[in-house]
Amino acid sequence: MVVASDVQIRRATVGDVGKLRVVGPATYADSYAYLWDDPVSFVRQLDTFGPSAFAELIGRDDAFVWVAESGADILGFLTMIADSPDPVRRQAGGAELARIYLVRPAQRLRLGQRLLDAAVSEATATGASYVWLDVMTSADQARRAYINWGFDETGSRVFQHPVACGMADMVVLAKFLHRSA
Repeated sequence: MVVASDVQIRRATVGDVGKLRVVGPATYADSYAYLWDDPVSFVRQLDTFGPSAFAELIGRDDAFVWVAESGADILGFLTMIADSPDPVRRQAGGAELARIYLVRPAQRLRLGQRLLDAAVSEATATGASYVWLDVMTSADQARRAYINWGFDETGSRVFQHPVACGMADMVVLAKFLHRSA
């Protein structure tokens, strides 16, 4: 059994791609398989969590990836894209938290909050005034977590992939950062 104190939060490296290519699709499928009624489209979505996608992301100057690691196991990850205005207000100074995923047994260990803290610290250091993310309207547990972490709903958008009828609605949330003088 993993305990929170055994988990380290650190920046991902190219050496993590092999593990992320397993954790990424598995955690996405666990959370969102219900959205997809076309298996080909679902597999294409899972490919966005593939090794080349993670390697490209880790290599970008404007992207940051953190992992939650226990021993040799990656239990989850968070990706952030700097200098990314939110899609609702289009206000400059944003950083997108593009993906936050944890394996189910690790979801009650406050690792999401710890990953978020790492991202907020980096976003603040790089001059961002807020971080934002979007989440499927149907993902009630994730929405509650984001609100508990200090995010506010700012609007909505539509998921741009062919999901099941009536399942494409998303909520956009933002958390404004307090910078020390």
